[in-house]
Amino acid sequence: MKKKFKHKKLVIVLVIIVAAIIVLVGVAKRKLNSVAEATNIVQLEKVDKRDLSDFISLTGTVSGETKINYSSTAATEIKTVNVQVGDVVKEGDVIATLDKDSIQKQINVLEKSLSNAAALKQNETNQNQRALERAKEDQKNQLAQANDSINSAEAAYTAAQNTVNSLNNQMKSVSDQVNAASDEDTKAALQEKLSDLQDQLSSAKSDLTSADSARKEAKNNYTSVKSSTDDAIYSAQNSIESAKYNQTDDSDTQTQLDQLRKQLDDCTITSKSAGIVTAVNVSVGDVNTANATLVTVENNTDMIVNASVTEKDILKLQEGMKAIITSDALDDQEINGEIIKVVKVYNASQPTTEQTGKETSGAANTGGFSVQIKLDPCDLISGMSAKAKIVLTDRENVLSVPYDLVQQDEDGKSYVLCAEENKDGTYTAVKKNITVGDEINYYTEVTGGDLKAGDYIIMDYAISEGDTFQGERGSDVSETEDGGSTSVSSEVTAD
Repeated sequence: MKKKFKHKKLVIVLVIIVAAIIVLVGVAKRKLNSVAEATNIVQLEKVDKRDLSDFISLTGTVSGETKINYSSTAATEIKTVNVQVGDVVKEGDVIATLDKDSIQKQINVLEKSLSNAAALKQNETNQNQRALERAKEDQKNQLAQANDSINSAEAAYTAAQNTVNSLNNQMKSVSDQVNAASDEDTKAALQEKLSDLQDQLSSAKSDLTSADSARKEAKNNYTSVKSSTDDAIYSAQNSIESAKYNQTDDSDTQTQLDQLRKQLDDCTITSKSAGIVTAVNVSVGDVNTANATLVTVENNTDMIVNASVTEKDILKLQEGMKAIITSDALDDQEINGEIIKVVKVYNASQPTTEQTGKETSGAANTGGFSVQIKLDPCDLISGMSAKAKIVLTDRENVLSVPYDLVQQDEDGKSYVLCAEENKDGTYTAVKKNITVGDEINYYTEVTGGDLKAGDYIIMDYAISEGDTFQGERGSDVSETEDGGSTSVSSEVTAD
């Protein structure tokens, strides 16, 4: 009987042990399933409206819109410096003066040299002009005399020709009388007269030949006089022209004199416009380096921000875009501005800092592009640092979803997957067609379709339409951790 009781007791113990093992295995299995389910929970986010802004943030330095570097061509001693950094000047104020004495002495020497040279040249010109006038007068007189000689020779030739003609006529008449005479005495007398006329004719012909030679000689003499006097006139004219060309020899001296006069004017530096002195690079007693900047004056009413821009942003900017400027100096007070210049030329010395989103991704690089932003009237002064926000796109209270959750079907239509809750607490992925608008940074604007505010969008790319899954609802995707609206920007900072 005692053995039977012990056996029964052993069986009960074994049953209890087996039952305990079964319970433990079940609990362990449920725990494993629970862990597995927890690791497969899909994140869901509520769809809502949000403000979308796409903007570029830049940093730069404030300066006057106009800046004038005053210099002088005079390499002389600085006599006075009438301004200090921070002084406000008006148009016409004398900023500085330089020593004039040495320059004035050089000017006096060169002016006297040029004056003497001019007097000598004028005297030479007068002499040459008088020589020309004399040559012309001599030609006039000599040609008149030569012409008179021609006229006299022509008259003598004509007279000699007339005498020859007259004697020929007389001889013909006497010869006719001889032939007609019947009386020998008469004929003899006529023969004697005819002989006398022949002698006269011979003499007259000789005179005619001489007169013809004299006439030709007079004409040749006229030609000779004309040629020689023409040469004299040409020589006088050539002397005048040569003197004109020789005057260019003083051009170097005149250029030097003009430069000295410019330097003399530059010995008094006056302000060309009102502004504030931002740099004074010399002191009284210094010897000026020609064309080096002595003083810099900037406009202190029309201010600009010179800001650096990276290559990924420069093509997004254009003149006329509005900007909002802030500065630590004004406790982040907002100042309106406008881009007035976009420099799309790469400047190797332009400092830039490449950034992604709102956080910098590296240290400052060398080289970049830049913009100038004109500010509305404000209290910022030259040299202060400022931040500029350039709004590229601004959408208020629009329905949007993360752009990487937007998919396309076979027809090219856009859709997103949303979670539809089942009775057992699970979710099923359903497709909702959407019409997309602008893509602004991380988000795509939804302008139409089945999606509405309050839907829950599936954040897991592995889920497909019709899948059933465990889901966990997250916070409204339109809000950040601090409850503000979501916006993403591209920023650049510069020294």
